[in-house]
Amino acid sequence: MLFGDKLKLLRKENNLTQEELAFKLNVSRQAITKWECNEGIPDIDNLKEISKLFNTTIDELVKEEKAINIEKIKKYIYTKELEINHTKHFDINISKINELNIRNNKEEIIKIELSSNEEEHLEELYKVSLDDVYNKLDIDIKSKKEIKDLSINLYIPEKYINDIELNSNIKYLNINNIELNKLEYDGELKYLNVINSKGIIVLNTSKSDIEATYDKLDGILEVNTINSVARVKLPEDNKYKTILKGIKNEFINTINTEESNNVIELNGLNSKLIIEHK
Repeated sequence: MLFGDKLKLLRKENNLTQEELAFKLNVSRQAITKWECNEGIPDIDNLKEISKLFNTTIDELVKEEKAINIEKIKKYIYTKELEINHTKHFDINISKINELNIRNNKEEIIKIELSSNEEEHLEELYKVSLDDVYNKLDIDIKSKKEIKDLSINLYIPEKYINDIELNSNIKYLNINNIELNKLEYDGELKYLNVINSKGIIVLNTSKSDIEATYDKLDGILEVNTINSVARVKLPEDNKYKTILKGIKNEFINTINTEESNNVIELNGLNSKLIIEHK
């Protein structure tokens, strides 16, 4: 039995949905789907968490007819750090990547971690530059070539965040355990996953269909798009109100609570926003 089949079996035996397992592991629901479809294997840290959660061993999880080499599961990692001691505006530019994880860092350090299973010399393939001025921090991550499985972890001290402007082309954007004032995203984006986080998120994803999943909407989600369909997945008991702007736009399947402080706003042209209650 392959790893993905074992993970799916263990999840169902423990009466967990993919969303619930993703929340426990602090990963996206799409990551669980990918693993269960045998389209990839978690890194060693996630394997440790899975083994603890289901009271099994890593060997049992990855043991199969063609044995998996644990060393190959461990990703190549390149890390860069910068000390920070006061609030700044973050201006982040990243070339096309598979996944970006934004997390809170309790230390007074900006930490950028690049990881890949395919490429070893990430420090040679990617240029990571940090331009630090008093009230602004520019973070640029540019590549000489596209690495399909590249993931970036960006650890930011929550208390030093003002606003974040993020320009990129990302498949998965995961926001984990952090309180944001405002994050504004410009570019193509396929999946947004917000886990145990709050604040304002603005998505300027012109002509780009997107799926946004919240474990709980706590704040504002603003979607600005053209000729596209956005899907927002929320817990069934999550209260929110909707604001419709732009031209020829529409909400589908909304449960509006006017007194709520949580807001979902759709702006742009000829687009739909579908709300799914899970």
